Amino acid sequence: MADGYRSLDFTAAFLETFAARDFTAGDRAAILKALRLLDENEEHPPLRVRKLAGDREGSWSASVGGSLRLSFERLEAGRKRMLTVSKHYDR
Repeated sequence: MADGYRSLDFTAAFLETFAARDFTAGDRAAILKALRLLDENEEHPPLRVRKLAGDREGSWSASVGGSLRLSFERLEAGRKRMLTVSKHYDR
């Protein structure tokens, strides 16, 4: 999964949540599509990238669709460290 992305780095936590959660095949396909979009152009409208606040300050969120969200941190040179994939408001 982590191969082939130019600007995305994946944490073990991200890979574990992607593999371990009860996502449907459709959810997984949507997650992979959102990752490609985020890698290519984070300003793509359906992603609705936004800065998080509160106890998640310093992280960012991107919409996968429906209630699915990606969370990430910004790194140097435009890279992103993918933190989690979850249902909206899950931790």
